[in-house]
Amino acid sequence: MDIIRSMNTDFVIIEDSITVEEALDLLRKNKGRLLIVHKGEVPVGVCDSHTLLLQTHKLGSPLTYSEEFKMISQDWILSEADLMHEYLLIQNEKKEMIGWLDHKSAEIQYLKQSFSQDLRDLMTDLEAIVDSIYDEILVVDAKGTILRVSKRSSHNLWGVNPDSVIGKNILELEEKGWFKPTVTRKVLAEQKKLSVIQENRLGRKILAVGNPIFNQKKQIERIVIASRDITEVTQLARELKQAKQLTEKYRKEINTLRKHQQIGDKPIIYQSNQMTELIAEVKRVASAESTVIIYGESGVGKELIAQALHHFSPRANHPFVKINCGSIPENLLESELFGYEKGAFTGALGQGKKGLLELAHKGTLLLDEVAELPLSLQVKLLRAIQEREIMKVGGTQVVPIDVRFIAATNKNLEEMVAKGAFREDLFYRLHVIPLHVPALRERIEDIESLVYYFEEFFNNKFSSKKHFSEDALEMMKAYHWPGNVRQLQNTIERAMVVTSSELITANELAKILKNRITNLSPVQVNAIIPLQKAVELTESQLIRMVLSKYKTITKAAEVLQVSQPTISRRYQKLLNQVKE
Repeated sequence: MDIIRSMNTDFVIIEDSITVEEALDLLRKNKGRLLIVHKGEVPVGVCDSHTLLLQTHKLGSPLTYSEEFKMISQDWILSEADLMHEYLLIQNEKKEMIGWLDHKSAEIQYLKQSFSQDLRDLMTDLEAIVDSIYDEILVVDAKGTILRVSKRSSHNLWGVNPDSVIGKNILELEEKGWFKPTVTRKVLAEQKKLSVIQENRLGRKILAVGNPIFNQKKQIERIVIASRDITEVTQLARELKQAKQLTEKYRKEINTLRKHQQIGDKPIIYQSNQMTELIAEVKRVASAESTVIIYGESGVGKELIAQALHHFSPRANHPFVKINCGSIPENLLESELFGYEKGAFTGALGQGKKGLLELAHKGTLLLDEVAELPLSLQVKLLRAIQEREIMKVGGTQVVPIDVRFIAATNKNLEEMVAKGAFREDLFYRLHVIPLHVPALRERIEDIESLVYYFEEFFNNKFSSKKHFSEDALEMMKAYHWPGNVRQLQNTIERAMVVTSSELITANELAKILKNRITNLSPVQVNAIIPLQKAVELTESQLIRMVLSKYKTITKAAEVLQVSQPTISRRYQKLLNQVKE
């Protein structure tokens, strides 16, 4: 059972007969923020410092307090009903008052208790990482309220216990002279990552880097601030780079958790604007009964999009039936789709058989690879779509059906219609709402999130702890992936099975992709990045690849046609980057 640990303890217990002046004096002496009013041994109300200050014009009058509170024990499991109360007062097992939660603190506690164990472990790991680095990390919301502060035991930049500033507004602290200027105000104004040099109230110079985190509506949801005392800073460039990388990793992992659609057991992982717009369009058209055709290359996830259409539709609780029109022999395809009556043909079941169209009644039918459908069946399928009725093989009576049709193909149906390989009337029946799933090479932003997802999936499957290096990740982003997401998944699985070490580098990945890579240009560019970074990445991969093959600095220098000291110097730089 969870125990509430992150509670506020700055309270003062008073009797209900106290005056405003007496209450104010007690609050000042005890440095509290909340007065808990008792009548005898029983709590009857609360009064926070703000409410108390509003009563200072009548110091001699009895204290006015709120009765909007709830008593809970320390091992209480919070519910949504608890969040309706302005304050929660916490007692230990001896019924002694030990702390309190305001609405915001209770909401945070409730969210913590509601997290799955996996998310709790992830948050614990992330907090441990943040707390272990040299920089002091703050997380504030879009209004400037401080939500989280790293628990560093030394080099404290506030001059107070970090926990005591949680809940305060960082913009107000700036106005009180705690430090100036605040990076939060500039980030909120300019909507981008910024850094400033601050001077705190202790006279220290502070470098503060503010990194905004946006929600799906492109609005700032959080700002992560990394602060460092640079009064006597050493090795500033190296340590600042580490802080930026950590903040970026923190943002990417939060976004990876936030941005996906869970469809049954298979999530749709995405970060790109193209997929964000596609999922939004899927949700819009899901409620309609119109026929949808999904275009996209092999392996892009057309079936997942079809499942999403079914999942978000009113038919979600009814069957989702799929058939690959290219995987079933032509002489069997008709009976699979439409079913057959008893004795319809030699080898038929004695009692007959329902077809997939009949099995999909009230639900959704996915016609995958619909371009492979024989012309002889296209007329019968057209009638089923138009009339919403079918006739089984060998049957004499029509069977009504209520089916939502979704088709998927990696072919250009319009070209097939022009060549006479596909019926024009069926094309227009299917091409009511076309959806296009972009190839993976057209949405490079999704690769990193997909790698994280498949990495975790196969680690769980194989009980391993393997992960890909930065250069391997960059190689996957640069590769063109002709087989799209399916090829990426298979490549990651193979790499995690055949690689002996826990760190999978670009060298190991190059061996897996070598058959594909040999047919490509030596350098592939699939994303726009700064020229200097592109040069550094290419140089890094070249040096690793040539040393992996030839083993010696001398031979590597000969192959790359540079001097031996140049290779030695740049290889040492790579080693230092790995150590960092």
